[in-house]
Amino acid sequence: MDLYTSIRHMITRLDERGLRYAVIGGIAMAMRGVQRATFDLDFLLMLEDMDAAREILTQEGFDCVFQSENVSHFQKLGSSLPRVDVLHAFRGPSLSMLQRAEKLPLGDSCLVPVLITEDLIGLKIQAAHNDPKRELGDWNDIYRLVIETAHSNQALNWSLIADYLELFSYASKLNELKDLHERHQ
Repeated sequence: MDLYTSIRHMITRLDERGLRYAVIGGIAMAMRGVQRATFDLDFLLMLEDMDAAREILTQEGFDCVFQSENVSHFQKLGSSLPRVDVLHAFRGPSLSMLQRAEKLPLGDSCLVPVLITEDLIGLKIQAAHNDPKRELGDWNDIYRLVIETAHSNQALNWSLIADYLELFSYASKLNELKDLHERHQ
């Protein structure tokens, strides 16, 4: 099963159960126009729906290889299928992200909830803050999201981005991101 088929299958299973989720990570970036290599499938999922999601993943042959208050990682051992990472939504910011998610087409007939660009940027800011070894790659992803948004003649909610930057002590980067967006319009 290829990545595209795996994603569609997983989305169908989540939708059948009425779970509240959005695609995040590299797949979401690709759906927002920024291509990058990715080897996992990332979701933001309502914490209350986690038991049902775990049941679905277990039925699909995935094992939970890590779980914390904030995240669960699932792997299908001995398979080429991607790892499935689930970020648990239960705090105000992540619940707001789920509410703002937009349904985007995946192929011909599948609509998938995907975080808006500003929230993808917010998650990347958090990741850069939390893991200095990933900081360069995460900031590169942020720049690419800003540039793609500019190339698509889309506005960004700078107030929301400013909130994320301030929350993780990167407030000084706001003007740099605004300038980057303006230069690429």
